[in-house]
Amino acid sequence: FSQLTLAQTLPVLKQNFTEVIDVKVDDNQFVVVQGIDADGKDTTAYVNAGTGKILGTPQKESEFFQWVTTLHRSLFLHEAGRIFMGIISFLLFLIAVSGTVLVLQRQKGIKRFFNKIVKENFSQYYHVVLGRLQLIPIIIIAGTGTWLTLTKFVGGDEVKVKHTIDFDNLKSEPQKKLADFAVFKNTKLADVQSIEFPFSEDVEDYFTLKLTDREVVVNQITGEVLSEVQYPTKQLFTTLSLNLHTGRTNIVWAIVLAIASANILFFIYSGFVITLKRRKNRIKNKFKVDESRFVILVGSENGSTFRFADAIHQQLLKNGQKSFMAELNSYNVFDNAEHIIVFAATYGLGDAPTNASKFINLLKKYPQFRKNSCRGRFNWWQCTQLLCRNCRCNKQR
Repeated sequence: FSQLTLAQTLPVLKQNFTEVIDVKVDDNQFVVVQGIDADGKDTTAYVNAGTGKILGTPQKESEFFQWVTTLHRSLFLHEAGRIFMGIISFLLFLIAVSGTVLVLQRQKGIKRFFNKIVKENFSQYYHVVLGRLQLIPIIIIAGTGTWLTLTKFVGGDEVKVKHTIDFDNLKSEPQKKLADFAVFKNTKLADVQSIEFPFSEDVEDYFTLKLTDREVVVNQITGEVLSEVQYPTKQLFTTLSLNLHTGRTNIVWAIVLAIASANILFFIYSGFVITLKRRKNRIKNKFKVDESRFVILVGSENGSTFRFADAIHQQLLKNGQKSFMAELNSYNVFDNAEHIIVFAATYGLGDAPTNASKFINLLKKYPQFRKNSCRGRFNWWQCTQLLCRNCRCNKQR
């Protein structure tokens, strides 16, 4: 199919049909001919582009797929629904881009983007792993969905091509066969969207070729190109976006999109699980920091270290001690605290967790002074070397 030219296909169609009105090449590269067959009947049929033989007739699209298409495009809410789906696509695009930035931060740059991920829990691990693998398809799905919505409601209708033809100087000689038209010899059937045949044999009626990137008007007698208009860049990009968004032109890409769509459902699930786990780790204190003997500072990205810290916090409270727990980024001068206990994990490739990223600077800014020694002031538990490498008490802990 990809090697067939119009010079090979059109003469064959003319031989097998009494009259051809138009020829269309659908998204799956099937050739559909509308015209009058050899028995004189109006017909619309799939044909073999090489032999011109009828293969079958187009069937009406399944009602189920029509229902799914409408649901996907507008949630059955018409234009309001399409705007809503466009906004959702844009938000998905932002999530994908911001997720990429977070992975780059976690992996210490693009060179380590696909390096091994520490498996802390199922949701967190596969959220990152599958996200990296399906990143590009998801960005394409979201970006093209947003663009198609914008072109629908902001860009206006599709630009209609206008041809300028000098009818006074149309030539009717030399007469050529369709197979000898230079433009037909140089045009692959794979590049064709549709062909409108002349209504009559009059020289003022012509072939109109709608190709993937332009529209061409051809003299039906001499094969001369009467007019050629390139499609606007915006229209070409919109067509490309539609092809990428739907996978209608390539089965392999369609399968990739199907897998990416399934992964989006998993990301929704895993994202909720991660969020709910973090919400469970919200800190609740019985005592204020100024009245607490123990101050527990926690640096945790996914909540595992927080659970260890909370266990100590609850044990202290059960033993009648006044304990206060906060994130490491809340570090300050604790005038009344006798013990400062630090629980910290690393994130990614040894980085500090998000809620501990400011700790080193705060440690320098707010020293905990004590006349005798810092040993009596601090009780470091599970404090990582990353966070404490600049700590003046690091050698004594």
